[in-house]
Amino acid sequence: MNKILITIATLVAFTLSGLAYAQTVSGQMQRIIGVGDDVDGGVAEQFTKFVISAETTADNGWVVGGSMSIQTAAATGGANAPSTNHMYIQTDAMTINIGNTIGPAIVLVPAVNAMVPGGGVDAGYQFLFDGGNLATIGVGFREAYYASNAAKIDIDLPSVNGFTVGMSYTPSEEFDATTQTRTQAVESADHGETIELAVQYKGETEGFSYEIGAAVLSGNAQSQIAGQVARVSVNNDLSAFSAGIKITMGDLTIGLHGYDNGASFGASTDDVKATNNGYNTAITYVMGNITLGAGYSHQELTRGTRAQDAAAAGALPDAAAGNVREDSITMLGIAYDMGGGVSTYVQLSDNNHTDGDHATDEADPQVLFAGISIGF
Repeated sequence: MNKILITIATLVAFTLSGLAYAQTVSGQMQRIIGVGDDVDGGVAEQFTKFVISAETTADNGWVVGGSMSIQTAAATGGANAPSTNHMYIQTDAMTINIGNTIGPAIVLVPAVNAMVPGGGVDAGYQFLFDGGNLATIGVGFREAYYASNAAKIDIDLPSVNGFTVGMSYTPSEEFDATTQTRTQAVESADHGETIELAVQYKGETEGFSYEIGAAVLSGNAQSQIAGQVARVSVNNDLSAFSAGIKITMGDLTIGLHGYDNGASFGASTDDVKATNNGYNTAITYVMGNITLGAGYSHQELTRGTRAQDAAAAGALPDAAAGNVREDSITMLGIAYDMGGGVSTYVQLSDNNHTDGDHATDEADPQVLFAGISIGF
């Protein structure tokens, strides 16, 4: 019996010692409170995040690791988890990521709207209190499948003379971090296999630094459309483009970003073609632990003929084909870094929404929200 216990203890100790050098755990907790006109205020939670990662060096010198980001949310019952779950191999020639992770368009194209303290548009905190966007395809104010964690193979090349190139292959955009299996012959409302390519250039000149990035996403068409009982039209392939520039001069940073999804979410048979595009601007000034920021974001969506047919069938919100839906947000924010991983912010968002029909009165909320978070 003692030999068995000793053997078990030895195996446990060996296992723990083998893992001790290769694992880290981090996380983030936060709470947000918001008030405003034409919206419901209150205390909200976007997520509480835990990141588990491990890394080691193989005998041939390659670095092999993995990371899983688990996001739980009381409001959604943890439906947001996990957001990433991938492994990577790093060599002198390239880094290969395999699994549920973001692609090169997010890594290499500056997301300037996130510069505004409070998370800006990307973090979506303001949308906890204003869900009235009308011109959004999947995600707001960015290219199609922005921050998509669909399972992919991502390859990042080393930076050469300031240039960095990344590319990824996604078998299907439906395979997010919570959907790992495919049922044969079932159609999807997401686009199919996707190729993502991005390039970035970083440089410095005359006392300021700059970062320029551009990306394209190309993929197969959606095989299923909401409200479309039978496939009666040929859906367009995915074709999206984004570009951004960010310039930093001392404590001042300015940025501009734009995207165009074209007719990716329409059909080739549309008499009225679908379109979706937008842009973001931002300026940030850092004063020690305090950061001030302002930004403006705009997006437009034109419903195509096929989408109008689906709306008529009651599957989508009604909107006449050809009407241009628009969303605009003006943001003012201030953040204070308290140290020790604790950060706070206050942001004012002035929102404007229109469905393109002058006979319709939309709510245009002003939202004032504040948050506190701790990272560990």
